[in-house]
Amino acid sequence: MKKYLLFAFVLLGLMPIPVCGQTFHAIIFANTKNSSIGESVEVDFNRMEVEMTTIAKSIGYNLKKSYYYGTSESFSRNSLEQMINGLSCSPDDIVFFYYSGHGGRAENENTIFPEMCLFVNDADLVSKSQLYPLHDVYSRIKAKNPRLTIVMGDLCNSVMEGFYRDDSKASKGATILSKGTCNVYKNLFLNAKGGIIVASSEPNYTSSCYVYQENGKWYTAGSYLTHSFLCVLKYFVDKGEDISWENLFDNTIALTKDYTKNKEHPQTPIYKSEISKVETHVNSNNINPTPQPPTPSNDEATNQKDNIAYALTTVCNQSINKLERIHNIPTAKNYFANAQVRVQVVGIDNKTIVNTCSVESYLNYLSMATKMDQVVVLNIQQNSTGKVTYMKVHEIHYQ
Repeated sequence: MKKYLLFAFVLLGLMPIPVCGQTFHAIIFANTKNSSIGESVEVDFNRMEVEMTTIAKSIGYNLKKSYYYGTSESFSRNSLEQMINGLSCSPDDIVFFYYSGHGGRAENENTIFPEMCLFVNDADLVSKSQLYPLHDVYSRIKAKNPRLTIVMGDLCNSVMEGFYRDDSKASKGATILSKGTCNVYKNLFLNAKGGIIVASSEPNYTSSCYVYQENGKWYTAGSYLTHSFLCVLKYFVDKGEDISWENLFDNTIALTKDYTKNKEHPQTPIYKSEISKVETHVNSNNINPTPQPPTPSNDEATNQKDNIAYALTTVCNQSINKLERIHNIPTAKNYFANAQVRVQVVGIDNKTIVNTCSVESYLNYLSMATKMDQVVVLNIQQNSTGKVTYMKVHEIHYQ
């Protein structure tokens, strides 16, 4: 099976209207339990979850998550069909669909894009019906008439052995938002119309996952194009410098080719753009609004993490007065087995440990924090009673 990575963007009917109350649908299908690529897929899953959360926050959209991963009951063709059939969009909604797993092409494939392999391991393959064209997802979501459709597929066969890279371009700290950085997201996601479709490789060539060495340790870190896309986007967001979709992907392609320049055939993404600008939306300048309870998702584990994240955010968010933040600590603490539960704070790269402490210390830190917006819970472990015994988080701050 060949690995391809695709982005497909369709923006429909943009009008200069306020974005308040509109929904950013974050949909992820990730083969995190696959025996060969699961570790790499989980890295991409966590990084894309943080990026989707940041985008929704930056443009003032409500975030609705639909995550399918892990078991064959969740990561399946049936889950995909149910998700698409049940998807309901308002005219100015955004849908971001992300797939990470194995993929390939049929000999008579009628598009340049691959098919997803919606089974966890080869032993779970029962029928060719478990394969599904990524372009069909694009077409079916587009037919739901959201304003913006993003379909991104990271479809890999296996990790490429023998090629290692320097991961120095990956951010190792918290996400930092400002009016300038939020405006970069708004320019891309609100002030454009048309469409763009991008694939990670030229026809008949594979795309690669990668591993790299740092401080004497080896890490699996997802795919070249996903990483390049996030690096380029973060670069311009951090600088507060507006960039067009075409320039964003021209830079992404250049970085992907640079990463893979020592291969026999460097990985060369392709894209077609039909993007044009529209009048600026009316946007709020408040980048730190009062946190709202999370919208329930399809996945109970995601709901649990989101509820904990909301409780932690009510302790740290600056729109809430400090006394009330302190009063919110007992509600957050109730999710944990005891006050000594270990909390790890990681950077955007999902591996750099920024801080490790007990949950009691972390809650006290959150209650006194300045210029913190929210906490994203990436992973938790629970005991038999459902209480959290370990937690990994990423922080979003603002300037």
